[in-house]
Amino acid sequence: MAAGKAEASGPGAEDALSLRSKLLLGLGQGVEGIWITVGGFYLNKFFLETCCIEPALVAIIQLCVGLFDAFNDTLIGALSDKTHTRFGRRRPWLLFGGPFLAVAYVCVWNRLPLDTPQEMKMLYYLASYMAVSLGLTSIAVQIGALVPELTSDYHERTIAAGFRVVGGNACGVVFAVLHTGLVGTASRPEDFLVSAVICASCIWIFSWTVFCGIQERPPKQETIPSTGLLNEISLALRNKAFCYVCLMYVAGPTAVTLMQSNIALFCKYILKDESILIMILPIVQGIGLLMIPVWVLIGHKTSKRHVYMIGGCILALAMAFLNFIADTTAAVVAAGIIGVALAVPYLVPVSMLPDVVEADEEMTGRRREGILAGLFTTSLKLSATAANVVTNFTLEQAGYVAPSSTCDGSLTGIAPLAVTDTQPEAVMQAMRWLVGPVPAALVVLATFAAWRFPITPEVHARRLAAKGDKIGARQEADVQEA
Repeated sequence: MAAGKAEASGPGAEDALSLRSKLLLGLGQGVEGIWITVGGFYLNKFFLETCCIEPALVAIIQLCVGLFDAFNDTLIGALSDKTHTRFGRRRPWLLFGGPFLAVAYVCVWNRLPLDTPQEMKMLYYLASYMAVSLGLTSIAVQIGALVPELTSDYHERTIAAGFRVVGGNACGVVFAVLHTGLVGTASRPEDFLVSAVICASCIWIFSWTVFCGIQERPPKQETIPSTGLLNEISLALRNKAFCYVCLMYVAGPTAVTLMQSNIALFCKYILKDESILIMILPIVQGIGLLMIPVWVLIGHKTSKRHVYMIGGCILALAMAFLNFIADTTAAVVAAGIIGVALAVPYLVPVSMLPDVVEADEEMTGRRREGILAGLFTTSLKLSATAANVVTNFTLEQAGYVAPSSTCDGSLTGIAPLAVTDTQPEAVMQAMRWLVGPVPAALVVLATFAAWRFPITPEVHARRLAAKGDKIGARQEADVQEA
């Protein structure tokens, strides 16, 4: 027991991650951060008010991509476990995934002509969005799978998760502010394309930088043949800890994505000041970024479960408050409070996944980082899917009206700001619920899952101690046999 605790609290030379590795993991997470932040805040509004696609068709696009995500994340995770090249198991996916994602990213932000039939728009953006999903999976799953391969120390993994979330948030803040500055409130199609080219170029560069800089470690045990994809998934779902961490990674980010995907519409139609988003976005993301080291420190002093329980309460209360605000000052205050706990729904589950890998190895006898990371990443993508599908079907049912300033061809040549866009009262009320009470309820659910998560620092230390004893006994038997 003592040995286990020592290992959990103070990493040895083999388990200590270098600063370079941590920074590279953060840079790799930045690829996903660009998409999550820029896409989270702007993609739904882009589809509705720049591409002028009907909300029901946008919901179908999001639903199809979500189902596709559930397939490709798990498949790519399993394939990466079986990949054997001179570059390692994970790095080849970074090499080819980077340029593929960059091209797909530009395609999804390219607005088709307004007179394009709605069905053709749906098919084009569905194909482009699926390509983004495939490219993002090829990178994000590998970044997640690398952490448990690089270190088995409990606190090192928390620190690595901190670097990853900092990297993702920092890139998200920078590129979301860049996108906001380029696009502004006029939302011209050419501005979206310029932003897309800049973001895509950086995605490509980041992916190849991680490929060149990271060093993989070979698996620590002999490879045991897998038993088929469905059985591999079934084994993962029998792991209680894995189910809880996936529930956290669905419910928490779904709440955040609901808020993100509707906040631009909320500012435009509820607060009557679309430009306030330029202030709210860096406040939320910036405070969230600054708070990450604080949450990592709290996790080091207590546990990851406690971090989520504290942060979840703060986040749920702040989100619930959004339902009642009607002016920009209150919106800025709420944004600051949300920023305090914004990283928690991402930081804690990401730091818990490597601990789950050990529990899975104890249960199956195999290291299955790839498929677990694939299923885990699927959880995050399902959260975005659920948020956007619920948003668009709700807006459709409430009677959402496409804005005349950007979707009425007869107004060509008139400055968008000279046209006043309005929505029915039912749509306004739906927007309030989608940024406030519904996300707050989901955060409460995720906090409950964190409270029930069974792997504490003490449990992890005992598991590592037992694993060390088993390896020692095996080595001693090998020596005696020799």
